[in-house]
Amino acid sequence: MTVVDFLKHGRENAICADVLAAAMGTTPRGLRRLIMQARECGEVVLYQPGGRGGYFLPSNDPEAAQREMQAFYHVQATRCKHGLAALAPVARKLGVPLGQLELDAKEVP
Repeated sequence: MTVVDFLKHGRENAICADVLAAAMGTTPRGLRRLIMQARECGEVVLYQPGGRGGYFLPSNDPEAAQREMQAFYHVQATRCKHGLAALAPVARKLGVPLGQLELDAKEVP
């Protein structure tokens, strides 16, 4: 079974990471790896942060699914922008051109 088999459709059915990890017999770190693998295979696994948050699949209702995906996109895009902003001063010190950051690079010059 994959992580998608454990998820339900719609934000209202979000499953928190601890519960989902336990159901899958893995750790929260292992769960994040499994979710990333599913996403790399083209699955749309959404996450809602906060106390009532968790992982879920887009709603079966097209309009609700659109809102859920937009909300996820916005949160993730903001996180990425903040992460890149945190890397910028380090990149400058290392002499890495900011326009050429490689997010999956294993080593830096």
